[in-house]
Amino acid sequence: MARPPLPIGTYGKILTTRLGPSRFRSWANYRDYDGITRRVQRYAATGPASVKKLKEALRDRSRFALDGEITGDTRVRVVAEMWLRELDDSDRALRTKISYRDAWRRSLEPAVGELRLSDLRVSSVDRVIREVRARQGSGSAHHAKVVLSGIASMAVRHDAIDSNPVRELTPARRKSTAEKVALTEDGVTRLVAFLGSSDDARRYDLVDMVTVLSGLGCRIGELLALDWPRVDDVANTLAIEGTVIRVPGEGLVVQPHTKSRASMRTIQPPAWLMDTLRRRHEESHGPWVFPSTAGTLRDPDNTRKQLRQVLAGTEWEGLHPHAFRRLVATRLDAVGLSARDIADYLGHEKVSMTQDVYMSRRVAGAAAAAALDGFGSPGKR
Repeated sequence: MARPPLPIGTYGKILTTRLGPSRFRSWANYRDYDGITRRVQRYAATGPASVKKLKEALRDRSRFALDGEITGDTRVRVVAEMWLRELDDSDRALRTKISYRDAWRRSLEPAVGELRLSDLRVSSVDRVIREVRARQGSGSAHHAKVVLSGIASMAVRHDAIDSNPVRELTPARRKSTAEKVALTEDGVTRLVAFLGSSDDARRYDLVDMVTVLSGLGCRIGELLALDWPRVDDVANTLAIEGTVIRVPGEGLVVQPHTKSRASMRTIQPPAWLMDTLRRRHEESHGPWVFPSTAGTLRDPDNTRKQLRQVLAGTEWEGLHPHAFRRLVATRLDAVGLSARDIADYLGHEKVSMTQDVYMSRRVAGAAAAAALDGFGSPGKR
């Protein structure tokens, strides 16, 4: 006999598990007032603390549902939970959901969680975002701004406040997106030779990885999500259809889609790259093209750290895997491929991204000069 559903506005048994040192998770199923049962979970340094945070979240969830509206006196944390719940139900990428929830918990909840919506002013949100930028960096500040803007927009939609104060903030001046280390043809040849002579590089399996990146130009998470069934040795193609991310409480997983729809692509790499993959396949004993030393999924963050460690003190110190995307774009641009062709190979949804960020400016005007020559000089007509 099937178990009867939870009554509307109630939750089931609270369960708690230890995830690691000073890391506990408590969760329970809650049946919302739309009739859908959703899992609600909270994390804390101790089991009782995680249970307490969970009960507070369940209380606020029920309180909002019973009240049926939010006002200027509603706490920001209550609307934040509503916005995060809406985010969870959206089709946004899992990595995006994790990043935004983390931004709320780590950067915003301590600063604005207990404020009332009516307390959100341009000056107050500006101070919060500036503090996040100073303490945690521009990336964290960007995420915090997006989340706080989403929360404020929800409050505006419910007529709790008149306008979204986050939208009035002055945009932060963007730093140059240029790579710290740019790769040239001669430079990448010397880089591969250097890695081949490094015991640490061979131990971390960086030689083949750098070789493949120099021909694919894919994102590091996309490369580490590549498994052998997606490498077609007959058609000489490979399918890039996922990326490795870390999910709190679960560890590394392959997100079954990439950064955008355009990033889901099947490409035909150069023959020398396929030869490298064939050799690796013959030596492989697991599903992943570039696994960890234990044969499991490899962590993108650890891989970047290993690359930095091996290249410390060399001419390539500070090299980021993204530099290989620029290298590949430059190579394809040099042989005359269109921006659309290059964007399709790199997995860019917008050609403008390829043109503005990855394609270098060359001597321009040959075609235009040939066309204008037909008109002749105005003084000689």
